[in-house]
Amino acid sequence: MNRNHDNSWNVCSSERTFPIFSTIISKTYLSFAGGMKLRTVFKLMLCVLLGSAIGLAFNVMVSSNKSKEPKTITEGYGMKLTDASGEKVTRFFLDLSDTNEFNYTVHFTNHSRNDESFTLCLLLDYIKIPFKVPADPHTPVNEYKFSVANGASVSIPVRFSTESLSPDLHALAISVAANKDNPRDKQDKIKEHFGMIGRYTIKTSGKDEFSKTDVPDRSSYAVSKLPVRGIMINQQFENTDKFSPLPKIIHAKPNEKIKLAIRAGGFAGAKDYLAWLMIDDRQLPFPDGKPYWWFEAPPEKAALRQIEITAPEEPGRYEVYGYVMNSPWETMVELSGKVIGNRSSHKITIQVE
Repeated sequence: MNRNHDNSWNVCSSERTFPIFSTIISKTYLSFAGGMKLRTVFKLMLCVLLGSAIGLAFNVMVSSNKSKEPKTITEGYGMKLTDASGEKVTRFFLDLSDTNEFNYTVHFTNHSRNDESFTLCLLLDYIKIPFKVPADPHTPVNEYKFSVANGASVSIPVRFSTESLSPDLHALAISVAANKDNPRDKQDKIKEHFGMIGRYTIKTSGKDEFSKTDVPDRSSYAVSKLPVRGIMINQQFENTDKFSPLPKIIHAKPNEKIKLAIRAGGFAGAKDYLAWLMIDDRQLPFPDGKPYWWFEAPPEKAALRQIEITAPEEPGRYEVYGYVMNSPWETMVELSGKVIGNRSSHKITIQVE
């Protein structure tokens, strides 16, 4: 997801990006086939695909472009904000020091070429929070489900109280993800283009900085030998430069422990990252009990970590996916010369039997 010249987030659809990769691969083959074995060429092709394609669903980049209207426009989806008076939001930094609530409208557009149903979630400091919508203005909801036809838009007023927030900066992630019950979804299909995220900073009062109670992880992982730019979740635990196919479906019993390998990072110019995991609409804790994994990694390198999650108790079909954000505590005030990005993993189906 890249930010456009109008200060917008831009999410690239993998369905329209792969033909470009095919051109790159064919040129690589023509250039090197004469001096390389076919197996080596195929390996190079896989590396090009892997380094470019992992996490295309949420490939967000915020650069130093100046703009008039921050909105998220993608080849598949679009998002922008307006404030309580209907004015378009013009920054990714939201100063709420003169009010005690977040009161904005999320405008979402579906250009995925399919009628789809979606779920809207909010994460404050990368922890999922309840919020209020007009359907039930007095009762907070943990997520909001809605449907949008292809080419249509929907406006969702969203509110939550900021009275109890500490007097410093807070990171807000607005997540819209396609639901697992869309007609075109299949259990055995790897889903890689299913929604988007917008990243904002909220100021309540006091300090113009984030107050962090922990430090980034620097030791619980290995540096991945596989070139990943974004986030990849699978069951390839060996730290090798050979690519293993992503799992389409994992069969499990109720409450069974499932081991997963997470490779995340690899952004140019990034030092620290923050990853979080979801199963359907529920945020998953990491083994240390924290709701996310904040870590540092060498430049343009990904971290490799093995984790264990618990399958749901009720039989059924579930979807696990994750996100990674670089520079997660960037204030978003002055973006000149900086690159802020986030990407998603592919969705993995877990069938509890």
